[in-house]
Amino acid sequence: MRTHPSSISGASRLRSLLAVLFCTGAGLFLAISFIPRSGKSGVSTPPKSPHLSIRETVLPPARTSTRNLSPSIDGVIAPPPTISFGHPVISGIGGVGFEQDLRLDPSNPNRLYTSAPGSAGANTSWIWRSLDAGRTFKWIPNAAAMTGKVTTCAGGGDTELAVDDIGRLYFNDLTLANFSTARSDDLGVTFTCSNTGVPDTAVDRQWYAIDGDPLNGGSIYLANDEIGPGGVMCGASAGNNVLVMYRSPVTGLGATAGIAFGPANKVTPVGSCDEAIMGNNEVSPVATTLGQPDGLGGYATLAAPAKHVFVIHDNAELNRILIGRCFPVAFGAPIANVSDPSGLNCTDILVADLGPNAKTGGDFPTMAIDRAGNLYAVWEQAPLTAGVISGDVSLMFSYSTNQGNTWSAPTLINTSNSPVGPLHQNIFAWIAAGDDGRVDIVWYGTPGTATSGGFGPDDCNDCNWSLWMTQSLNAHDTVPVFTSPILTSEHPIHRGNVQTLIGGQNQLSSRALGDFLQVRIGSLGEAHIAYADTNNIIGSAVGHGMYVRQNGGPGLFTVTSPINIPGLAPFNSASDPTGDGKFEASGIVSTNMPQLDIVVSNVSKVTSAPCSPADPCYRVVMQLNDLSLAPTTAQDPDPVLVWSTQWLVPSATDANGGKNFHVYAESNNGAALQCSVGENAIFLVGGGAALSYPGNTVLPAANCQSTLGPNGNITIYVPLSMVNEPGAMDARLHEVTASTMTLTQAANTNPSIGGIGGSLFNLIDVVQGYVFDPNLLGAVSRKVHGTAGTFDLDLPLSGTAGIEDRVGQGAGANAYQVVVNFAAPVTFSSAVASSGTGAISATSTSGNQVTIDFTAANAQTLALKLFDVNDGTGPGDISIPISLLTGDTNANGTVNASDISETKAQSGLTTTEANFRLDLNVNGAINSSDISLVKANSGTGLPVTP
Repeated sequence: MRTHPSSISGASRLRSLLAVLFCTGAGLFLAISFIPRSGKSGVSTPPKSPHLSIRETVLPPARTSTRNLSPSIDGVIAPPPTISFGHPVISGIGGVGFEQDLRLDPSNPNRLYTSAPGSAGANTSWIWRSLDAGRTFKWIPNAAAMTGKVTTCAGGGDTELAVDDIGRLYFNDLTLANFSTARSDDLGVTFTCSNTGVPDTAVDRQWYAIDGDPLNGGSIYLANDEIGPGGVMCGASAGNNVLVMYRSPVTGLGATAGIAFGPANKVTPVGSCDEAIMGNNEVSPVATTLGQPDGLGGYATLAAPAKHVFVIHDNAELNRILIGRCFPVAFGAPIANVSDPSGLNCTDILVADLGPNAKTGGDFPTMAIDRAGNLYAVWEQAPLTAGVISGDVSLMFSYSTNQGNTWSAPTLINTSNSPVGPLHQNIFAWIAAGDDGRVDIVWYGTPGTATSGGFGPDDCNDCNWSLWMTQSLNAHDTVPVFTSPILTSEHPIHRGNVQTLIGGQNQLSSRALGDFLQVRIGSLGEAHIAYADTNNIIGSAVGHGMYVRQNGGPGLFTVTSPINIPGLAPFNSASDPTGDGKFEASGIVSTNMPQLDIVVSNVSKVTSAPCSPADPCYRVVMQLNDLSLAPTTAQDPDPVLVWSTQWLVPSATDANGGKNFHVYAESNNGAALQCSVGENAIFLVGGGAALSYPGNTVLPAANCQSTLGPNGNITIYVPLSMVNEPGAMDARLHEVTASTMTLTQAANTNPSIGGIGGSLFNLIDVVQGYVFDPNLLGAVSRKVHGTAGTFDLDLPLSGTAGIEDRVGQGAGANAYQVVVNFAAPVTFSSAVASSGTGAISATSTSGNQVTIDFTAANAQTLALKLFDVNDGTGPGDISIPISLLTGDTNANGTVNASDISETKAQSGLTTTEANFRLDLNVNGAINSSDISLVKANSGTGLPVTP
């Protein structure tokens, strides 16, 4: 967590705020830490640093880029591919979404982890795991039942994760004393941990970087602050920090990798003013012989190449950006470039001097290194007048092509051309890099402006914050080009002010977003982002952990760009695999519980009984593998079963940003179902809290229905009047998430009072989140079959994409048409084939329909995206997935003998609604030409995408 002399460290500030808001008597962890100093004599100022005037570059419009044009179709160059994202999903069901860490497993592209601190005073922290490439998350199996606490070691103040090359998971947790350090060799089922793995005490805000396999010749590097040994007084900052780095394992102790660390190497000197709070640390993928400064204006040459590890930070007075550069040496006596007790040699280099009239600290700088070894830095910067913020908080960028020796003049990233207008406050920026010159930057931004208090984001009392991204594919060119801001969160995620260092840590400001978000790059070069959403009854204090993944457009790896990841933007329903309804806690992974194993979740708007046109309802359906009401005590002894669906409704007027509504059916030890509706709450756990979902109102029996047995359903009718949110930004339900839970007591045993209450639970199964649009009726692939008529192939908006097996028609042999149907007249701004190899040739709108004509190659899945759709529910983007596979008459994803047989069996018949899929050449009859088409495509199939 960031540090300041008058502030509470880490998640403790969240607990403090909760205590103030809800008058709890819990003893909160008040680990006081301090903002450090400025201007240290040990800083290595880079020679020949090109300090030019600040540049400002942007690539309009918001959804375009300059490189990697999509392939040409029929000799026509398609427009640049559009950067698009799937629907956000709730990654933190249970726990709280405060400062979510995010790590991807390099050994398995479908496995990723997030973590969040609870409270050091309550000794709570959480780790969530996804095994389906971020579609759903649950606590790791090691988590304690109900509370989710991971490992037997202490912690809860700040958390940090890392995953090595073979999939081992590392976890660092801030304690009341220092850090606990842990490693799991079995994907989070068990941990080996230590409360004394780090030799120092009074520490804060930890970061990990890994090089290879630490148990077999690699290393894990820990960077953090030591609280207090910096300069006694640095400007207005008293009792300041020192930046240190540790290395693990210590020589000959490979089995202790990530558990025991060597002595600290002080990157900034004791008594100096060079450390406020550091950002992330990263290992360069390129080994060099660059050694330490030689005192003559140059650098020593190492005997053997080494991979350098870097950590970015700002100084105590928040007006300089610096970067620590270390490389591993032998553990031993201190000999420059050869050995050191810490196993590291380090120096500190100036990146940028902001001068006396500018300030950073929103909250800390971050850095990335591309595959060619180029370094990139991003930070927030505000102008000062008489010591107070006097303008917008902007994003600044710099790069180094020589391992940090020199840095480019800072570039102002233009955020004036976002879809909601100029973004005036930009905070918590995080940068990630891929191939040479390709970077993504993600941050929170708002078009709102601060009041006249001079505290920037801390004063932005009426602001609506969203999650944004910009991308550059030439980030170390003389003039790097960045896209205009791309909205990645679909809607605002926080309303009101945000407490930051740059704003002076106003103690009346909201701490719900913590101090950072994170972006990581997946195996295809796509962005994965972990962040927080505070649209709920106590949003000024607590938010959900959220996750979103890029599904289309340019990526950061050239060979896999543009990206094409279908299935990440379902509408109105979502499916879920069978067999994953398991109790996973306390190191136990049970067998499947079919009555809690969700297969399908969907929402619709109805006016039929038990509802009416005067009192319409949302009909919420959860289909189960094999529905019964009885608990399965062999897998989970808890007697209360809950089938729940929740969603977010962001609001432009709600002081907390919106509502998190939920409905659920509950059975206590096999008793008859009872259905309830309510809002989320938090259950206080010592000095911390975890999200809970109590009911506020019991629904009538007619609104609570079930069908038992295989593929049985739970159907809940909830009147719209019970889940109304004034000022809702649109009529959609966002992040609709179905889940099943077990509890020891009823969910509303502790009624929610102002958002405090509910019961703790075990999460058993969860379905990928989706968006419910009451006006979006569906989509079809349409073709005219000669004189036989026009036949439409349904295209599901969620789950597996519909497969169009008929050939193209019209002017091009690969031309297709998709029609999207709405319940009301609709408009949109533009359309694009955001994934796959395809190009939009024409679009049209007629009342309630949008028609998209496009050309595309065979044997692929595309996502056709409509931007800024307004169907009466407010503007938004809609994605229509479609797979093209000529000859796949049975729609199983491959063309083979079964398709040939099916077509032969219908040969000689006229095309009808029952057999139109077999009329491949769309001439109105099924005959030998259709059989020949199937045979010609036999052996083809759709590619499998993680």
